[in-house]
Amino acid sequence: MIELRRFEQLITLADTGNYRRAADKLGITHGALSQTVARLERECGTALFERRKRATVPTAYGETFLQAAREAVAVISQANREISLMQNLETGRLNVGIDPVLSEGLLAPALGVLLESYPMLQFTALPRNWRSMVDDLVADRIDIFIGLAPDRQSDRCDYTEFQLIPPVFACRAGHEILERASFTMEDLIQFPFGGGDVPDWLLMQFVDAFPDQFSSVQSLQGMFLTTHDLGLMRQLLCSTNIIGLVPLPVILSEVSAGRVVALPEIEALPMLNITGVVATREDRAASPAAEKLSRIVLDLAKLGYTNYARRKQSI
Repeated sequence: MIELRRFEQLITLADTGNYRRAADKLGITHGALSQTVARLERECGTALFERRKRATVPTAYGETFLQAAREAVAVISQANREISLMQNLETGRLNVGIDPVLSEGLLAPALGVLLESYPMLQFTALPRNWRSMVDDLVADRIDIFIGLAPDRQSDRCDYTEFQLIPPVFACRAGHEILERASFTMEDLIQFPFGGGDVPDWLLMQFVDAFPDQFSSVQSLQGMFLTTHDLGLMRQLLCSTNIIGLVPLPVILSEVSAGRVVALPEIEALPMLNITGVVATREDRAASPAAEKLSRIVLDLAKLGYTNYARRKQSI
């Protein structure tokens, strides 16, 4: 990786604009950095930097060389990270894009299982959703996405679908709607109504079930308060009259503390069909760490949905 180190020295010099500061940042001597620059300039046959009164700046040739150097460093660094993840699950970093809707109920326990077996594996959980996940996967900002299925699947990604436990309607304890013995959708929409950012296919299930209340997905979106932060929705449920459609794990602590109540089933609303996906890039194999996490997520989702279905049948 000698060439890569030389590129990194040039990039640091360009970023700092000063030989001494760049050398200190790199942990090398001023002379060593000067030799690197001089050697590269001889190889290129032109000056790459120009010393001015206030700073050392790249020449026009230097800017062209630096652009290529930055791209090379980024590509090699990404390759090194992927090789580390492919060699074993003991080292490396896994970047997981997770839909906030699933972070507490599915990703947290899945990562817990993964880290029990591979405690040295590092990971970054980045909030993403079905809108942005394709671009994030293709740009290598994330290695795997776990979340609600998109309205349309991209041919740039590989998808594995799974069933999710349907969300519940919830409100604060003491809400006036709790005085009623049963609830209709018309009752609910008399109050502020909202939840996480969800795809159209989920909203369409409400449109189909309640055509008198919702003429289209757009009409439902017009009254559905959307938040990307379910922690905010949790706070709103505790302190306002909002009726929230949320995954049960998101509000379990508030339900246990008596601050929030999960409402009974809504009349005429069939059990929602909620589809999740594990998505990776289509043009290359997922790393062993990503594959292992994918298997854990799919197993946990299947177990959770099966238990939920059994409980439904026993009621």
